Amino acid sequence: MDVVRAEVPVDRISVFVVDRGRNTLHSLVAQEVEDFEITLPMGAGTAGTVAATGEILDIADAYADPRFESRFDQILQYRTRDLFALPVNNRQGVIVGVLELINRQRPITAADREFLLGISVYIGLALQNAWAHRQVRAEGQFEQELVALRDNLAEAEQISLTSELLSLVLQEISNPLAVAIGYAELASDFEPLPEKLRTYLEKITRGLDQTAAAARSFRHFIESGQQRGPLPLSGILNQISNLRAQEWSRLKIEASLFVQQVPDVLASKRQMELVILYLIKTAERALLQSETKRELRMVLSATGENVRVEIYNSSHVQIPLIEHPLSQAASSGRPELVAGSLDLAIASSIVRQHNGRVRIEHQAGGHNVILELPAYSADMVPGNE
Repeated sequence: MDVVRAEVPVDRISVFVVDRGRNTLHSLVAQEVEDFEITLPMGAGTAGTVAATGEILDIADAYADPRFESRFDQILQYRTRDLFALPVNNRQGVIVGVLELINRQRPITAADREFLLGISVYIGLALQNAWAHRQVRAEGQFEQELVALRDNLAEAEQISLTSELLSLVLQEISNPLAVAIGYAELASDFEPLPEKLRTYLEKITRGLDQTAAAARSFRHFIESGQQRGPLPLSGILNQISNLRAQEWSRLKIEASLFVQQVPDVLASKRQMELVILYLIKTAERALLQSETKRELRMVLSATGENVRVEIYNSSHVQIPLIEHPLSQAASSGRPELVAGSLDLAIASSIVRQHNGRVRIEHQAGGHNVILELPAYSADMVPGNE
C-alpha cells in the first residue's frame, strides 16, 4: 500500500476482501486504523457497491453520495471528504476485493487511474493468496469453534434459566425466612417458658437454620458455577456472527460488524456468549416484523472505562426492556414477545451481575440495544489489590 500511496498521494487506503461463501466483505488492510475490523454485506456502502457491480467510483463529495456510509466516520472519529474505489480482480477476472483511496491530496489523473488498474491485478493476486491462506488455516478451527459454541450456548441457556428460577425462589423465601428465624429467637427469650414449648422452638429454629443454610448453598452454587476471567468480546461477536451468517442470508438481513480494539472485560465466557446471542436474536425478531429493509449492525467500541457493544436494527418495532424475566415476561399473551422479553431480561440480569447494564435507544431509523461492561483491570480480581 505504501507503493500506491507514493504514486497517488492520499490520506488513507483501505483494502476489502470478498467472502463469497458468506456474501460479505472484510477489511484486510486499513491504513491508520489497524486496530479496527469491518465486516459488511455485499452491496452495502461504497465498497459493497463496487464489489457487487464492478464499477469504479470516483466520489468528490462523500457525504453527498447516498452510497457512502457516514457511520464509519462516526465510529473512527474521522472525516471523509472524497474517495476513489475500484474493484480488485484475480487472473480469471473475478472480483476478489475492493481498493479504496480516501481524501486525495491532489486530483486523480488519467495516468493515476491507469496505474491503479494495473497494480490492482497484483494486489488481487496477493489478496487472494493471503485470504486463501487465512481461510485454510482457520477452516478446521472455525468448524470446531462453531460446534463448541453451539454446545456452550445450549448448556449456558439451560444453566441461565435454572439460575434465574433458583434466584427468584431464593428471593421469594429469603425475607419470610429471616422474619421467621427472628420471631423464633424472640419467642425463645420469653420467661417463664414451658420446657415442651422451648423444645418445639429449638426444633423450629434448627429447621429454619438448615433451610437458610441450604438457600445459601444454592446461591453459592449459582454464583460459583460461572468462572470469570479476562475476556475479549471481539472473539464472541465474530463467532456468533459466523454462526448466524447463513440464517441472516436466508432471512434477507443485511448484517455488518465493526470491531475496534478494546480492553477485555472480566466475565464468564459462556454467559457473555449467551448475552450477545440473546441481544442479537432480539434484534432479529424485531427485523422479521419489518416490511422495509432489514439492517442489523453490530459495533464494538470503548467509551471511557467501559466496553460497549451496540446492536442496531432498522425496525420500528418497539423493544421492551423487562427487568424481571420470570415474573413479567411470561405475562405477555404473544409467544414471540414472551420469548423475546425473556431473552432480553435474562441477558440484562446476567449483565447486572457483571456490574454492567443493558439499555435501549429508540432512534428515528430504528433501535439500538446497548451493552456496557466495565473494562477489565487487575484490581478487579480478589488478591490483586
